[in-house]
Formats: sequence, C-alpha cells, structure tokens
Amino acid sequence: MCLEALLRIQNQSYDLLIRNAQNDLRNSIASGVDWPSHYIKLEHITKWHKFDVGSNLFYNNNNDYSWMKSEKFDLLVLTTAACANGLSIESLLRLAGYFGNFWERYEPKVYASVLRHINNQINKLSCVHLAQLAHVLSKLKYSQTFGFPQELRTEIHLLGSAIAIRLLSGKEILCSVDPTVAIRLLYDIRWALSYNQRVILFDSIYYNLTLNHVQWNLYTVAFLLLHSCKLMIYKPSVIKSCLAKISRKLRISGYHPSINQSQWINAILAALANYTVNFNGASGNCEEELQYFIKPPCRNHNNNTVSISKSIFIPYEVFTADWVQRLFSNICQHVTSQQIVDYNSLKCLAQITYSLSLFGHKADSLIEYFNDAMEKLNNDVSSNISTSLATEFSQLQLYMNMAKCLLTPLSKNSNETEKLSVSSLPSDDWRFYYHCGLGLLQSNEINDPGISKKLINKRKTVDRLYHVFLKNSDLFKELDMDTFQCILYPNSDNSNVYFADILFRQVCEQHEGKYNYVICIVNENRDEVAKGPLLSLLNFYRETQCLPVLTFNICTWNNLPYTEAKLIMVQNFLREVSNKLNEMNNLHLPEIYTTNLVLHPT
Repeated sequence: MCLEALLRIQNQSYDLLIRNAQNDLRNSIASGVDWPSHYIKLEHITKWHKFDVGSNLFYNNNNDYSWMKSEKFDLLVLTTAACANGLSIESLLRLAGYFGNFWERYEPKVYASVLRHINNQINKLSCVHLAQLAHVLSKLKYSQTFGFPQELRTEIHLLGSAIAIRLLSGKEILCSVDPTVAIRLLYDIRWALSYNQRVILFDSIYYNLTLNHVQWNLYTVAFLLLHSCKLMIYKPSVIKSCLAKISRKLRISGYHPSINQSQWINAILAALANYTVNFNGASGNCEEELQYFIKPPCRNHNNNTVSISKSIFIPYEVFTADWVQRLFSNICQHVTSQQIVDYNSLKCLAQITYSLSLFGHKADSLIEYFNDAMEKLNNDVSSNISTSLATEFSQLQLYMNMAKCLLTPLSKNSNETEKLSVSSLPSDDWRFYYHCGLGLLQSNEINDPGISKKLINKRKTVDRLYHVFLKNSDLFKELDMDTFQCILYPNSDNSNVYFADILFRQVCEQHEGKYNYVICIVNENRDEVAKGPLLSLLNFYRETQCLPVLTFNICTWNNLPYTEAKLIMVQNFLREVSNKLNEMNNLHLPEIYTTNLVLHPT
C-alpha cells in the first residue's frame, strides 16, 4: 500500500528516543537519581510508540513533509480510500488512524466510508485491533473543537457501540492482552459505556491481573491506578493489592539488606495517594500524567493541568486497618535503615513521609531522620550540595510541613511557614477547612476558584442529606435548617465569619424573638484519617464562638447497607441536634446574623 509506506516513515524517529530513554534510566540507577521517572518514560515509549495506528505528521514544521499537502498526495489518499474494501484489517486500521488527522480536507463521506468498512468486519478484530481503533475514535471525539458532520458522527457512534457490545458479550477478550492495553481500551471507549458497564469490564481486567503476578510492575500499577482514577472507579481490593506488593517487596529486601527499595516504595505510595486523595496533574498527555502520578500529590499551580474531582465513595478506611498500619511502620523501618547521602535520597525520604501522612500515619522516625540528615547535609562541606539547590531544599521542607499540618491541627498562632504550606495541600476540602480554621474567612464570599468548585460539587451531596434531614425533622419540635450558611456576630468584638454545611435553627424558649443554632459540618472518612484540617476548623469554632458544632460523616451513612440503618443514623443525629438546641435555651446568646455563602468558581 503506497500511502501506508509513505506515512510510516515517521516511526523511525522513535528508535532514537528509546535509546536515549534507556541511557537515561541506566544513568539514573547508577547515580541514585529518581529512576522511576526515567523507567516510566522508557516503558511508555517502548509500549506505545508502534502500537497506535496513524501518526500526525501535519503539525510537523519539517519541510520534508510539505509535499503531503500537495494535490498528488490528495489523489493518493482518495484512491486508497476508494479501494478500502480490498484492504486487510491492519491496513484499514492504519488508514483510519492516518485519516483521523486530516479528514477535514475531504468530504466527510470519505472518512465515513472507511469507518463503515471497519464496522462491517468488527467481529474479526482482535482485542489489540479494538484498542487501536478505540484510541483513534477517542482522539476524534475529544480533540475536535467543532461538531462532526452528521454522517461521520453516525459512523463514529455506531463503531463505538459495536466495540462496547463486543467487549460486554465476551469479557474474556480483555484477558488476551497486556492489562495496560485492556485498561486503555476501556478508557478510550468510556463514552460508549455506562458507568456500571465500565465497572464490570474493569473488574474483569483487574481479576486477570491478580492472576498474573509477573505483570505487577511499576508501570502497570501506575497505569492502572491513573486510568481507574480518571474513570472514577475506586476499589478497596486494588488498594490492598498495591499495599500487598509493597509488603512483599519489603520481605524480599529483608534477605538483601543492601538493596534500597525506597525509590520504588515512594513511587507506589505516591500513586496510591493520587488515586485516593486528589490528582492535580491531568493534562491529556498520558506520559506526562504518569510522571505526575508517581510523585506525591501537591496542589499544582501549572495552568496546563487540571484536578480530577474525587468521589465520596473512595475506600479511604482501608488505610486504618491494623495490618496496613504495621506495613507503614515497616516502611519507616526500611527507609531509616538506608543512608542519606545526597539531595535525591533526602527528597525520597521527605516524599515518603508526606505520602504516609496522607494516609493518616505519623512517621515520627522519618521526621527525626529527615531533620538529622538535613542538618548533616547542610554542615557537610564535602557534600555536593550547591547554593543552587536552595529552592529544592525549601520544597523538601514544604513536604514536611504539609505532613505535619495533615495530622496535627494548626492554629492562628502556628508558625507562618507551616501556615503557608496549607495552600499546597492537594485537597480543596482540606484547604477550605484550614481557611476557616485559621480565621481567614472574613466574608460570605469564596474567591478561590478551586475551593469554590469543590464546594459546588459538595453542595449536591449536602442538599441530598438536607432533604433526608428535612423529611425526618417532623419528629422534633420546630426544627428548621438551611444549607451553606455563614454566621456572623455583628455587634460584638468577634469579627470572624463561620461556615456551616447545614445550619440548624430553633426558636429560643427563654428569649422571645431569638433563635438557637447548631452548626453541622458534613465530612468524609479521609477527614478523620488525615484529621488535622478538620480538627483545626472544629478547634477554632469551639474556642472563638458559642454555637455547638457537630460533624456528620457522609461516607459512614452512605456505606450503611440498609435503608433502615441509614434512617436510624439520621434520627440519632437529629436527636443530638435537638438536645444541643435545648441546652442553649438557658444561655444568653449575642446577636447572630446568618447569610448564604457566595461562591466564585471562575
């Protein structure tokens, strides 16, 4: 096929990239630098550079490709498309891949006819073929800034439906390929599947992976966690399997104490943290996302990346299990047994300390080891630490400060450097708790776009809970409530503004024309694991104002298996609210003013 022979010449340029990546990996392992990043780069290029069908050559500025915009090339393309019914499956897929880059130059029916030929042979396609085709269709759907012509849009959706039916009718087809190929196929065809269908196919891929322990390498784990995160599929079994791999690695290292596993452990812990806490590195570039994913989550100020909002159903309680806490202690023991010789090993230590804090584990031994190593490196004139690393050292201290503020609540009297680290916390929920807990909420408006977007998403959950409370409030005397309220004390020395997810109100029996209030904060499991931010808010509220503050764990309520159990939890909570309101009848409250919270997401 003349067209295919001409266009495939681009693939030769990747051979040099692979050789360079191999050299970088060797050098990083030899020098003790962050080798997981180089490993991920090498694996990604090796796995995918010849896998995808079609190369986009038309954004290349090299003049050698200018002839592809000539009339002769157009004639070659159209002639090949006209003969598509005589091409093999592989050639058809490559034609569809190349055509996806320049179909706008021709009549839409030309590309539609190519896709139609593939659809007619859909049952002949292997899982690898389906993955290649799904990637072509995914790039078409998500890279176009304008709508498709109806004829082409119809063919794309028909092909997507055909792939979905093929996968669902025989899930074992996903077990015939590498798990990274299967998970990318699922991700690329997500637009043609319902959420439940995605979960079914994901379970099939994951079950097959658990039976093939050889495939559990760092790249596969990071790739699986990244794409399941983007698919919003969170499984306790996935987290437990990753933790079990760390445990196995530590057992093996016990027989080979000279082998330092810290870099590998750091990458896996970082991937788990991004999976369960918040991933701020979504950019659309898979390799770039993987590089972010194996580094601990930190609020990214890079405008080219976005944050993936997490579901409240993340199984964060896994990290509180006794065997997991013992594993974390074993990790600390292994890391402290390794010598800190340079900046890179110190960085790995700081990142592991921070990642463990995200899971609620306070690694005192690592903190002490870090402080000693930091002092030694600063005083060691023979070390290779130069003044140019001052910025990098401040980043390491940031990791340690974030680790501290996640597990120990800060207050208005805390160290300024520690308070500044709050802005880099990966979860907007945590940043908002500290915004309130440090007394920074000075009005009923939130101007931080990240916090505003998070609260808008949270409001859907709070509103659902509000209606459940409202439905059961008849059991209690004149109990009113409002969502997302700000509380102010206008005629007092208290100038702070206090926020309530749900503000309960009841007429005061002792003071005519006045009301009693109870503040309710709706929290998640992870807020009770990494408890510093929420405790900061609760401590500040209880120390600086007189209204009772209660918390309601939405995850605990959601995870209750029966409707009756959920109802009992709601009624018990409302009974506690009612008791708090009644206790306030004998108190003389200052004048209180309430208003709605105003959010500015952009």
